[in-house]
Amino acid sequence: MTNKKFSFKALSLMMVFAFIISTFYAVLPASAAARGAWTPNTAYAINDTVTYSGSTYTCLQAHTSLVGWEPSNVPALWQKGGGGGTTPPPTTPPATNGAIFYADINYGGKAVTLGVGNYTLNQLNANGIPNDWMSSLKVPSGWTVEVYENDNFGGTKWTYTSDSSWVGNTVNDKMSSVKIYTGSPSPGVTKPAEVPSHIWTYVMNADNAYGKGGDFALLLSAVIKKESSFGAGLPGSPSAGDGLMQVEPNTRSAYLSQFNSKFGRTYNHSSEQDQVYLGALILNEKIVKFGNIYNGLLHYNGGDNWYPGATDSYGRPILANQYADAVYATYKGYGGKN
Repeated sequence: MTNKKFSFKALSLMMVFAFIISTFYAVLPASAAARGAWTPNTAYAINDTVTYSGSTYTCLQAHTSLVGWEPSNVPALWQKGGGGGTTPPPTTPPATNGAIFYADINYGGKAVTLGVGNYTLNQLNANGIPNDWMSSLKVPSGWTVEVYENDNFGGTKWTYTSDSSWVGNTVNDKMSSVKIYTGSPSPGVTKPAEVPSHIWTYVMNADNAYGKGGDFALLLSAVIKKESSFGAGLPGSPSAGDGLMQVEPNTRSAYLSQFNSKFGRTYNHSSEQDQVYLGALILNEKIVKFGNIYNGLLHYNGGDNWYPGATDSYGRPILANQYADAVYATYKGYGGKN
């Protein structure tokens, strides 16, 4: 009898303890991990909290951080404050945040949202889209979606500027790569006469990767003219190996992981297209970080810590302002709008 009473009381205590523990954990916010100081190249989940520049920020969208995406710079990704709100942000972005691709007709089955950018088959796979997929899609107003039959934007191309509840037998389950950008299929810019056609192809591909509508292509053309005279100056350059945009080896190495993340493959140093893609990635980061094109050019040439009067390790002045003046003037002469 004594043993039975002891067992019953022990069981009762265990049940009360379990109830207290379960109640305690039930009130904890899901996925509210304190991740310490914000760092680049780190995967963050919704409701993660970080510290940056003396403040606490809460993650609004799951993402992998990059240099230039500091919490204070990207309010779409981070909200200032410790979080703990009663309504967490949605895990699926609304339709206006990207084109939505559906497995079945009439917007049925699995749905995947993709933002502006160029997506090879590997990148589609990474976003949950298998090869030869898609039967319907929704396209935000003012956006353009180009669906390609083959990987790396090859084969037949089908262009969509509005929703399609059924893409038809010709396109159904044929998608192997995709380009998504804002604006019309023919950006409102004209190739400058002095820019070689192959260079223009490179810069327009980079422009499409960032959804700039052609203006970024003009800026990249101006940079390439200054850096390498459209490739003509490379044989006599001491940094000839750094290609059309003359990205220095140390800088190139620092951005290889970001290049892989953006373009879904390893950087190919011998590819002129990749040289332009890498320079575009760095220049776009500087423009975002420093607020405008001119400031972006200053720091693309002089580095993040450049200031008027700065000198290099040999005491020579770093004339980033002269560089920015020349490139910006060329860009405006090409019809640049910003």
